[in-house]
Amino acid sequence: MTASVTDAVAAVDYDHFVTEPDGSTLPQSSSISSIQQMLEALDVRPGHHVLEIGTGSGYTTGLLANLVGAAGLVRSVEVFADLVPRAQTRLAAAGVTTATVTNNDGYAGDPARAPYDRVVAWATPHLIPSAWIDQIAQDAVIVAPVKVARLARAHAIVTITVTGGRQMAVSARPGGYIEMHPEPVTVFGLPLRYVDAAHVPDGAEPWWLSSPALREDPDAARRLLELLRSAPGSSPAPLAETEDLEDFTAWLYATVPAELATAGLSDRFAAIGAATQTGAAFLTDDELVTSGSPDAARVLTAWINQWRDEGRPGWSTVAGVVVPTAEGWGIRLTLQPANLGEGVEAMTQ
Repeated sequence: MTASVTDAVAAVDYDHFVTEPDGSTLPQSSSISSIQQMLEALDVRPGHHVLEIGTGSGYTTGLLANLVGAAGLVRSVEVFADLVPRAQTRLAAAGVTTATVTNNDGYAGDPARAPYDRVVAWATPHLIPSAWIDQIAQDAVIVAPVKVARLARAHAIVTITVTGGRQMAVSARPGGYIEMHPEPVTVFGLPLRYVDAAHVPDGAEPWWLSSPALREDPDAARRLLELLRSAPGSSPAPLAETEDLEDFTAWLYATVPAELATAGLSDRFAAIGAATQTGAAFLTDDELVTSGSPDAARVLTAWINQWRDEGRPGWSTVAGVVVPTAEGWGIRLTLQPANLGEGVEAMTQ
């Protein structure tokens, strides 16, 4: 870590923000290591104005306040109203005077103190919202998880560098947090966007299917999900021990995003693979889950072989491309030459 992030982590008491009076802890969707990596990418400097989306416990707000120093400010937006006074109380008790927490929809940002030099989000929008873009300075950095395909749970954490008011480069790495939503949700485990069929049992993780290829045929999506629920087949994952599922996933996002499918397989949780009208084949961390006809498994096998033939490229050779839309900046992934190495960046369109 850089010295500034190291010093901030040392100065801000994690337990003070996350521990409840009864000794329990407030759940954090962001791991400590991911927080630190995102703050490194954000490159906050003393005096910066920072917009934070997702206050949570207030811990990350405290870190940002430490990084901007007495001359900077942090505006944090939290969708859960009951977390706002809690975070404000903890921040005040920690002596933080440069951070303000408001209850609002994260998609709207916070125009009150714009423009912002930095924007960071701890929840995953489907794109970079127009409000954030309107509220940044001419030279700014946005670090956020975001969808990189029209698929449920197809997420990456991106760093967007803006220079002279134009997005100049987008780097990407694996990761994603809870989906961003304009109002608090009550059904957890079920993605908010791009679910084409779903089954939510009482007291258990949901089943769901996301497939652009089946999006115009909801009956087929429902039939396929029922097949997965009632008659799933399981076999060892076809990837070798030395082959990384995350790297294969990055290649899939960059190469065949419209042909992919993702699924929530109850206690197996999320998986990625292929779905057809009559069959499904999904990879989890340690198995291949199939159902119906073998055509989807053949598609997935062909993708694996193509990935191997191309030298098993992954996140180290993936970069983001900004796709302007009426709602904001969509982000899609593209493969770069392998010799560009770690930390590759791509000029946006």
